[in-house]
Amino acid sequence: MAETPGTQDAPIEDGATEATRAEQIRGILDQVREDVRLGHAHDEGELLRQRLSDAGIAVSEDELEQFTDR
Repeated sequence: MAETPGTQDAPIEDGATEATRAEQIRGILDQVREDVRLGHAHDEGELLRQRLSDAGIAVSEDELEQFTDR
């Protein structure tokens, strides 16, 4: 990721960069579900797709459906 002055462009918590792909996806999914629950977003699948893309994590539509169907 390119660094932008004055922004947080990478995880800052210890251990964040050592998370497995599955752990990263679960963490992002937890954030997305909480945003939907709080009313900050309405389309879980679309927000998850965007957050995964922002994180540089590629997922297939089938894999995405598995996460959002839970």
